[in-house]
Amino acid sequence: MSVKVAVRVRPFNTREKERDSTSVIIMPGNNQTKIIDENGKEKTYTFDHSFWSHDGYKVLESGYFEPEDEKYADQKFVYNAVGKEVLDNAWEGYHCCLFAYGQTGSGKSYSMVGYGANKGIVPISCDEIFSRINQNDQPDKKYEVQVSMLEIYNEKVQDLLIDPNKRPQGGLKIRQSTVLGVYVEGLTKYPVTSYEEINRKMEEGYRNRTIGATLMNATSSRAHTIVMIDFRQLTQVGKKTTTKISMINLVDLAGSERLGSTGATGDRLKEGCNINKSLLILGNVINCLADKAIGKAKNMLPPYRDSALTRILQNALGGNSKTVMICALSPASINYEETLSTLRYADRAKKIQNKAVINESEHDKMIRLLREENSGLKKMIEDLQSKLLGQGGVAGEDDKEAFLELKEQYEANQLALTDMQKSFQERLEEAKKHDAEIIGDEIDLNEPHLVVLNEDPQLSHKLRYSLKNLPFYVGRKQGNPKPQIILSGIGIRQNHAVFIKKGDNIILKANDNGAKEYIFINGKKLDNDDGEILNNKDRIIFGTNTILLFMKESDGKDIYEVDWETAQTEFQDDYKRRQLEESEKKKQAEINSMKKGLEEEYTKEKNKMEEEFKKKIEELQTLKEKSKNEEIKKLEEERKYKEQALKEKIEK
Repeated sequence: MSVKVAVRVRPFNTREKERDSTSVIIMPGNNQTKIIDENGKEKTYTFDHSFWSHDGYKVLESGYFEPEDEKYADQKFVYNAVGKEVLDNAWEGYHCCLFAYGQTGSGKSYSMVGYGANKGIVPISCDEIFSRINQNDQPDKKYEVQVSMLEIYNEKVQDLLIDPNKRPQGGLKIRQSTVLGVYVEGLTKYPVTSYEEINRKMEEGYRNRTIGATLMNATSSRAHTIVMIDFRQLTQVGKKTTTKISMINLVDLAGSERLGSTGATGDRLKEGCNINKSLLILGNVINCLADKAIGKAKNMLPPYRDSALTRILQNALGGNSKTVMICALSPASINYEETLSTLRYADRAKKIQNKAVINESEHDKMIRLLREENSGLKKMIEDLQSKLLGQGGVAGEDDKEAFLELKEQYEANQLALTDMQKSFQERLEEAKKHDAEIIGDEIDLNEPHLVVLNEDPQLSHKLRYSLKNLPFYVGRKQGNPKPQIILSGIGIRQNHAVFIKKGDNIILKANDNGAKEYIFINGKKLDNDDGEILNNKDRIIFGTNTILLFMKESDGKDIYEVDWETAQTEFQDDYKRRQLEESEKKKQAEINSMKKGLEEEYTKEKNKMEEEFKKKIEELQTLKEKSKNEEIKKLEEERKYKEQALKEKIEK
């Protein structure tokens, strides 16, 4: 069966409107998508679905984008077309994968996760899973749902349901077992029994992403994100329990981008290179699988192992999975090349053939097979160990590497075996203990607190800091006292700022003389040595990127009235105003200096003229009266002319 492919075009964004972009995308119907170049030449593509979300909608009071015509595809329409099919396949026992692809800012996350009232495929799917489970009326059938969440950042796999400060520095290892297939070693799986629980886990994951992004001074999520749902249907037949297993992978890929157009340097450039590298390898895998599907390059092996992303998605691409790909398109003429590239990518992907099978498994059988695999690994390890000790021939470097790899695989399998032997109830008890720790850290919204704003809507408003216990410090990780908010980036001092209480007020003040240059409240630089009293919904910027919203109290909804763009815009506007004021001051100082110089020159010249005039008058005293008067008149007019010329020079 082929990979199903959908494309979706979004409205113009602010940048595209400011640059007077025109639309290059047309969707005439019959699932066709046309792209038009600057010469009016059209290229036509046909996909399983072509979703028009560019215009034809109105915004309801709730914030939901409701269709005004039949052409507009809202979030519910997109879910019913592709998301529902994913769940239907999962219920039948197939592994499923839905992943979103497109350039940076093309609307991938909007389709997958959504914002505000416009929920995307991921939250709607999670809600629908438990709606269907609750409709079960068969006493011999029960369901188990476990959720994992990971990100691939700079080719490292990180567990998003683990605190960033407690993660292994090198990330998690990707393993492959004959019994388990490709899996991520040590990735946590949390059992969930309701939509509220799974939603809370995803919020926890996004919150941990925000902490990671703040620590790295990132303004957006520079990673691929995968939500993994382990869905099991257990049916009791006599004394045996059969299990249908479906792994549902919901993948939000990081945006592809032209690095030159982003202005990326340093770490951001490295991130962009790694993102583009993994997407390039994904493209190579898609091309290879597409060629194999049409009879070309039959003996070529897809380069799954060349990146962490393709390794994890190995089943979804050409393997045992029913896969749907949704490609997000920018309609703007300024993004023509990137949009055309996305369409070509999608056109190749639809040629991929997968071999999905219903996954029915006997749990005890899987445990037995994994034990047998480990027995074989143990025997191989013992043989290599004997060789390394000189008891079975001469060992080389390859033997040492093989020994370490086998040992790691054996230990990973043992962990997986231990995990498989836990009952669902045991997992629930462990999850409850973990949740109790997390809930213990939740803040009281009726108390003063800070909310982290981020350029990426997925990461914005997720992380909060309580200001109940003051003083509360901000700075680098080496700061003393140790800061509660650890930052990095331009302008951040070791001991940067502190929140203190004075009467009923909370005051923000610089904790370092140089820090005042990099602390802004509502766009204005903090100039007062004694700090500033904070008011509800004040926007605070530390450095140039970290933006926090101060809340005296909150109902949990009012924080969304302020976003990252609003805070950044007022900061930029105030920066421009300050730059203009500085420029005017400098200009005025130059004018004053010039005026002073000209006035001094005028006084000097005037005194000189007075002296010359006086001298000539004395010389004329000896001339006849008539001639004398005429000469004096002439001199007086000459003096007035020169004086007037000097005045005009100063005024100019």
